[in-house]
Order: sequence, then structure tokens, then C-alpha cells
Amino acid sequence: MGNNKDINQRIESIQAVTTIKNLKFKYWNACDLKKPDDILSCFCKDDVYIDFEDFGIFTSVQAMVKKYKHNSCHDHLIEQHAGKNEIINLLSTSEATGFWSLSYTLIDTIKNINLQITGTYEDIYICNKSNDWLIKETVFRKKTSMYKLLSSGQCSNPRISGT
Repeated sequence: MGNNKDINQRIESIQAVTTIKNLKFKYWNACDLKKPDDILSCFCKDDVYIDFEDFGIFTSVQAMVKKYKHNSCHDHLIEQHAGKNEIINLLSTSEATGFWSLSYTLIDTIKNINLQITGTYEDIYICNKSNDWLIKETVFRKKTSMYKLLSSGQCSNPRISGT
């Protein structure tokens, strides 16, 4: 009987880690697709801590998304978040930490610039009473950044898929 319990715990751990990875993908994908409601759904409703360095520090996900909408939800801004090298540690059945590397690219078709950033995320995740994993805390630290001015030859009418 003890062996089945151990196997079940391992399966639950694998499921939790997979769900957390999918949550982070959902968050980055929502940022790239300019879907603020999907971003909101990735976070705990109350008592969050979000530190995005240059973008700001927030204790309300609503405040962060409001700033995101104002600054980022524009058709001329094409973004791609590419997370990798994740390390997810389950602290209990309802709390986990995550460490991620990020490569981020932004093309601004009005300013004709390309921004590339690398950095790391350190997160705390909580599993709520509905058994949904959510981001409670997230801290992004930039490692490198590079702006490039795009000439018309380098940036010939980039488009978002489906437009």
C-alpha cells in the first residue's frame, strides 16, 4: 500500500509541475497576444508581489495590467517572450517556486526599433481551493538588453499571425 501512495504522490508532483509550466506559458502567451484578461487569470486575486524592474513594482495585479494595457497593448508592438531552463520546486501540495530564463524580443514598427532582453524570473506559485495554480509573486531581473534601429531593409512590414 505504501508503494502506491508514493507513486500517487510522484504523479501528483509531475502534474503540478506540468500545470505550473503551462501557467507560465499562458502568462507569456497572453502578454504576446495582448490579452490582459488572460494575464489577470494567471495571478492570485489579492496579495501579490510583482517586481518587473524598469516596468515597476506592484502589489496589485490589476495595477500591473492597467500599466501593461497603457504601454503594451498596441498593434505596432510585436512581442515574443521565450522562457526556458525552468526549475520548479514543490514546497508543499499548495506552494511552489520557479526559476526561469527569459529571452524577450520587441519590434516597434512605429519607432522602427528592435529591443532584445535576457533575464531571469523567480516566482512563487500557490494552488488555490479550486486546485488552480496561480502566480503569487514574480520578480524579473534583466541580464542584458540591446536596442537596434531597424532600417526599412531589416524590418519590412512585420505582421502578427492572423492579421
